[in-house]
Amino acid sequence: MYQRTAPGFRPAFTLIELLVVIAIIAILIGLLLPAVQKVREAAARSKCQNNVKQIVLALHNYDSTYGSFPYGGKSYQWCNSLAGGAGDSQVYNHNGLVLLLPYLEQSTLYQKFNLTQASAMTTNALASWNRNGTVVGNPGTNGNAAAASTEVSIFRCPSEMTPSIGRLVGGHYGPAPGFQGAATNYDFIASDTDFSVCNNWKTSPVKRMFGENSTTRGTDVKDGLSNTLALGETTMWHVNGAAFAWGYRTWVMTGVDPGTSDPGINLWHLPNVTPAWQNPPYIPVVGRIRTWWAAAGSMHTGGSLFGFGDGSVKFLRENTDATTLERLSSMDDGQVISSFD
Repeated sequence: MYQRTAPGFRPAFTLIELLVVIAIIAILIGLLLPAVQKVREAAARSKCQNNVKQIVLALHNYDSTYGSFPYGGKSYQWCNSLAGGAGDSQVYNHNGLVLLLPYLEQSTLYQKFNLTQASAMTTNALASWNRNGTVVGNPGTNGNAAAASTEVSIFRCPSEMTPSIGRLVGGHYGPAPGFQGAATNYDFIASDTDFSVCNNWKTSPVKRMFGENSTTRGTDVKDGLSNTLALGETTMWHVNGAAFAWGYRTWVMTGVDPGTSDPGINLWHLPNVTPAWQNPPYIPVVGRIRTWWAAAGSMHTGGSLFGFGDGSVKFLRENTDATTLERLSSMDDGQVISSFD
């Protein structure tokens, strides 16, 4: 029997039907979000890879102009002059990344630096470090500290979660009193021994491509430019240390060394745990490098990006063994790694 709808009555969802629709929408969102996140990370990684590519190409443009690659850093104040290496009498604390600015469409920023004077000063250095050196000029007044506080997009990976400004302050990590340095996600491959031995690059029998007062030419890379790391990725949060500044070098800012005394990539805790660091127990946090100061790492899943001496960029997985990382990091040890994953 046909039943007429009462005047003014409109069909509607029942409560159960509404709950079912909400549940379906929630399921669809749950399925969609991981896909969206993967797309975003893929885009961020692609941009990050392009940043590394541009920087290593700038290295070659610099080499074409001057006949050698830029120094990894110039005349450190905080290196250990009592460990065998002589510290320079004139201290500059420069980072060679500054020399690449004109080749990265940052000529205006480059002009703000006074490279005849120091880029930073370490006011909390220990007595054992390079006390024979004198800081040339005052970074707080010569414009260098202010310039080094500038955030530069090409030195930041889009996957990074830590702000560029905020970590690099104080007498160990800031460029000068009252200034905050801007951090970088990319730095030269250099030995962490540059911290404990002044002018380590000059005296070391096996070298990285970069280091304090390095003067590397393409022909010096005996293992081949395509087999040698030139630039590495790191995070903007170092638990042991603070971060790396692109505009200067101070306390433990040696550069990236994946083949260091605690070799590895994306290590959020030391493999050989220091007992004092376990009291209270330390909880590793992804994105906050826990290894020694020269660690390689990123927010990319499974590894980090590296630029090679020939200008190529490759993604090295975090399970790459220590021997491979050391051989890739050294430019003249005679141990060539030509293929890897």
